[in-house]
Amino acid sequence: MRGFPSTSQRRPTKPPEEEGMTMPDQPVQGKGPDATDATQWHEVKKGDTLSKIAVKYYGDPGLYNVIFEANKDRLKDPDLIKIGQKLRIP
Repeated sequence: MRGFPSTSQRRPTKPPEEEGMTMPDQPVQGKGPDATDATQWHEVKKGDTLSKIAVKYYGDPGLYNVIFEANKDRLKDPDLIKIGQKLRIP
């Protein structure tokens, strides 16, 4: 019966990102006009603002611009979001 190799006989392994694998919390590289696919989506509800959404996902209202930048194809003004819009949350 064969056992597991001792620690001195094991091959060193590279971190997953060096092996060409992506980690689940990283955006996935996409094809088409959108270079990066979002890891999450948020559907705008009554009373939402980009600042409130930033608090929900990042804990910091000042990060609203991250959401705005990721959704420039959908939003022209960070103060004008509409109920029912689906926003990328990078």
